[in-house]
This record gives sequence, structure tokens and C-alpha cells, in this order.
Amino acid sequence: MSTIIKESLKTSGINYIGILFGAFFTLYLTPKFLPTEYNGLYRLLLEYSGIAAVYFHFGIPTLINKYYHRIHFEFSVTKGFDFFVFVFPLIFLFIFGGFLNFFRSEATNMITSKNDYGLVVRYVSFLTPLIICNAYFFIFEAYSAMLGKIAFVNFFKNIILKIFNIISILLYILTKDFDTIMIIVSSGYILSTLIVFFYLLKLKKYKIDLRPSLDFLKQNSLLRDFLKFFLFLCLSNLTFFLLSKIDIFFVAKFTSMSNLAYYSTATYFVTLLLVPYAAVLNISFPRIAKSFTGGNLGELKSLIVTNSIYGFVLALYVFIIIWSNLDTIYIYIPNGNLYKAGKYIFLILSIGKLIDISIGSIGQVITISKWYFYTLYSSVAISIISVFLGYYLTSRFGITGAASSLSICTVLSVVFQLSVAKYKIGIHPYTNKILIIIFLALFLVLLCSTIDYIVHSLIIATFIKIILSTLLYFYAVYRFKISNEIAYILDRVLRPVLNRSKNN
Repeated sequence: MSTIIKESLKTSGINYIGILFGAFFTLYLTPKFLPTEYNGLYRLLLEYSGIAAVYFHFGIPTLINKYYHRIHFEFSVTKGFDFFVFVFPLIFLFIFGGFLNFFRSEATNMITSKNDYGLVVRYVSFLTPLIICNAYFFIFEAYSAMLGKIAFVNFFKNIILKIFNIISILLYILTKDFDTIMIIVSSGYILSTLIVFFYLLKLKKYKIDLRPSLDFLKQNSLLRDFLKFFLFLCLSNLTFFLLSKIDIFFVAKFTSMSNLAYYSTATYFVTLLLVPYAAVLNISFPRIAKSFTGGNLGELKSLIVTNSIYGFVLALYVFIIIWSNLDTIYIYIPNGNLYKAGKYIFLILSIGKLIDISIGSIGQVITISKWYFYTLYSSVAISIISVFLGYYLTSRFGITGAASSLSICTVLSVVFQLSVAKYKIGIHPYTNKILIIIFLALFLVLLCSTIDYIVHSLIIATFIKIILSTLLYFYAVYRFKISNEIAYILDRVLRPVLNRSKNN
């Protein structure tokens, strides 16, 4: 089993523990104790802080991935690199925070409907600390990955922050004051960000140099290449919102905070598909970059295919389990009869997300290749499509239209990335095995639907569907060696059990 898969399992373990906290918070606490409009407001603030963070980290996580090893190992001058990474974004974030506070009314009008203006305007100022912390979590995650120590950052990002979320709702139950929620959450973000920074200081043996300098560019002859790539990332980030989060904007702007709560709960289920995929991407990127820049096309192709099938197989399994039991899940969610409005939102978004996951690390390879500007052109074109399509579909079909628009644009982006990868770089992520797993998934979904008609007890039907789907799915993965890494993991887990049973 490769180092990438081993590390991804560790990271995935932390992520799934965080998911348990997140599920308790998202599927029980907030639907039960928060009015739907306040639940929608909370999601709005977190979503927009995450969106703005992508703009204001200026693509620095990608710059770290591309240049950290070159500057620290191929060249001798590193002065100024840490200043650019850690201080440069903070300057602009403070400026943005000032503008946001000064133009609070105008900003609120941009992101919400007139009916919800009075509710949202009171809390817009909380966006500033959340944006700063989100931006630096992106940066710290990339930096720690270069140091081979990503688990600690993930622990704070995926577990500690969720604990603060839970504490905030528990205090809200006592105080009935939404300000309490935002104060606790903001404090948790700030404290966690500071702790992670000091952890990075420790990893670097307290040798992070924050003095401003361009020596790492000038003396290493990287100035032109670095600035060109930096400009590309800044422009690309401008399209990020339109390609991945415009659905949130249209739902908040043209429907209501309650609809946003239903929509966001559905998107929470979709994020569960991403856990193993995201872990592999973060950990494998340094090795992929090394293979690509070293011209080792054989190793690069192997990594691309491995990442693609590993992430897709696990994501598809999560989809089968959630979709086949989603009606039952909504029954047990407090006020689930309201939140069930997001059922088909999950299906629509999952289709687009699974297609995106299926290409694995292709987007990362394009980003570090000489064809990276192609992604900017495509992003601009697809962003324009997403605006008009999102406006039309959301205004006509509500939250279902918003989800459909996002998935369509995701598929268009995937088609473009595959075209560049195949015809410009000479790689693609797919093998015939992916067809086997797709047909297997369709069969299992139909099988689970049949079980629902035969077994009338929800609890018994749920257990049967989970056990049967798991056994059949991973038996096929193991039997047909669809993913060698997953087959290896299954072999390591099952062989001791089988040996014990034989001995007995």
C-alpha cells in the first residue's frame, strides 16, 4: 500500500470523526433548536466566509505546492517566501474587513433578499474573522502538507471547529441569543488558527522568517515565472465563486433563508462523498508535482489512475448508502418533514460531484503544467454560463434549479479538463474498471429500492440495505481488483479474521 494511501487513511479517519460531530450538529442540533431562518443565516455566513477565503488567500496554497520544494531544496535563497505566504494575505484581509464594515448595508443587499435584509445585516461583520481564519487554514494545510504533517491541521479544521459549533448551539439553547453562536464560533476559529500557526512554527523549529523581501524570487531567477503564475491564480480565484458556490448566492438571493437551510443540509450529505477524495488529493499533490516536473510520465499516469479509482470507489459507496437510506435519515432529523425538500438536491449535486471526483488529480496536473492558462479561459466561459443558467433555473425551479445549474457547470468543467489532459499532456484517469463499478452501483440502488417495498420496518430495511450493499460492493471491488489499494486494505483487514476462524 502506497504512502499516499496510508496517509490518506489517517487523514480520512480524522475527517470521519469530524463528520460524526458535524452530523450531530447539522442533522440534529440546528434543525431541532434553531429556527429555519437562523439556520439558513448561519449557513450563509459560513458559506460566504469560505468563498471569500478562496479569493483572499490569492492562490497561495497552490503556490506553496508548486514552489516550496523548488525554493527550499533546488535553490539556496528562501528569504521573503514565508513573508509572502503568511503576511501578504493578512494585509489585504484587514483592508477588506474595513470596507465590509463601512459598506455593511450595501454588502447585505448583495447577498440576500429584501425580506431577509433585517436579519442578515446585524451579523455581516462576523464575516471578517471567519474569512481570515478560513483563508489561513487553506494556507496552513498546504504548508503542513509540504512538511509531511497534515493530520494536526486537519484535526483542528475538522474536529475542534465543529466542537465549537456544538458548544455554541448548547449555549443558544440556554440564552436564545444568536449573537452567542457567532461569538463562540468566531472565537473558536481565531483560537484554532493561532494554535495551528504555532504548531507550524514548532515544525520549522521556530525558523519562519517574516521579514519582507523579494530575494527568494530575484536571486533564484523566479520573478517572471512566479508573478505570471500568481496573476493566473488571482484571476482563476475570481471564477471560483461562479463555478462552485453561485448556487448558494441564488438560493439566498431569490428564495429565502429557510430554503437555504434545506439546501445546505442536502449539500452537507454531498460533502461526505469528498472525504477520501480530498485526503488523497492533499497528500498526493507533492508526489504528483515531483513526477510531472521530473518528466516521469509513467509514474504520473499510475498516480492519476490510482487516485481517480480510489476516490471514486469510496465516494460512490458513500453515495449508495446515503441515497438508499435518505428517506429514513430525514424521518429522524428534527423537523425532517421540512428539510426533506432537499432530497433531490442531494441526488442532483451528487451526480455532478461524482463525475468531478472521477477525474482525480487531473485538475492539479493541469495547474502545474504549461497549459494552466487554459483553465482560466474555460473558467471564464463556464462562469458566464453559470450566471445565466443559474439565474434562469433558480428563478423558475427554486432550489432544484440552483442544484441543476451547478451540476451542469461542474460537468462542463470536467469535460474541459479531460480534453486538456488527454490531448495536451497525454494522460487520462479512466480504465475499463470504472464501468464495472458504475453498473454495480446502479444495481445496488435498484436492489435497495426493492428492499424498501418488501421490508416494511424502516430500521430493519436500513440495516439490510447497509449490510447487503457493503458486502456486495466491496466483494466486487476485491474480486475484480477494481482498486488495488482498496483490495490491499480489505486483504489486510480480513485475512487475520479468516485465519482466526480457520484456527478455531
